[in-house]
Amino acid sequence: MTQSVGLNRELTLGQRKLRAKFENASPQFRKAGELLPGGQIYHLQTGWACQFGSLSNGSRAIVDVFLPGDMIGLDSALHTERPEGMVTLTAVTMRAIMAEDALLDLMAYRPAALYVAWVLGKRQQRADLRLAAISCLDASGRLAMMLLDFYTRLRRKELVTGSTYNLPLTQVQIGNYLGLTVVYINRVLRSLRESGIVNLEKHCVTILDLERLTRLAVTEE
Repeated sequence: MTQSVGLNRELTLGQRKLRAKFENASPQFRKAGELLPGGQIYHLQTGWACQFGSLSNGSRAIVDVFLPGDMIGLDSALHTERPEGMVTLTAVTMRAIMAEDALLDLMAYRPAALYVAWVLGKRQQRADLRLAAISCLDASGRLAMMLLDFYTRLRRKELVTGSTYNLPLTQVQIGNYLGLTVVYINRVLRSLRESGIVNLEKHCVTILDLERLTRLAVTEE
């Protein structure tokens, strides 16, 4: 218990240190569909963005989706994985700091280094969840996993209080995230709506039965 309290205190101190750096940067506004330059770490204040990888056939696979409050670019800045493109999904407001200079300072401060590692660990958990869903679940399960993940993250950030939230991804983008065709997505969404589990209409998600949605999203160990 004591170790846990101590770790939480250090994570809080690290978060404050990093946020203080962003507070010194000027706010930026970006339109939907804008590419974000590399070499910077972004603190997303409003709006959604994503990170994508380009496939050999020229198409793009979305590898992560970022919500308000998330940081973008930490992994590329630390060279923990190959650089990938970052693009806004909606109009956004954000602050940006130069990655190299900021990280040299942050890594010298233990709480900040721990917080950066914690943020990257959370991102890896999302990547593992998505990979497990694509590997083990059918189309219904994949969509359930995605809708539940966004809902849980938004609630944790206190950005939603009820069972409804806005999902700015198009069906093509959902397909690029989950490895599904638009035809499958349409079919599954209709089935989920008719079954009284979840409804997605005009980018508005309404969870009708959270327990059944959660069961659909569970992968076998």
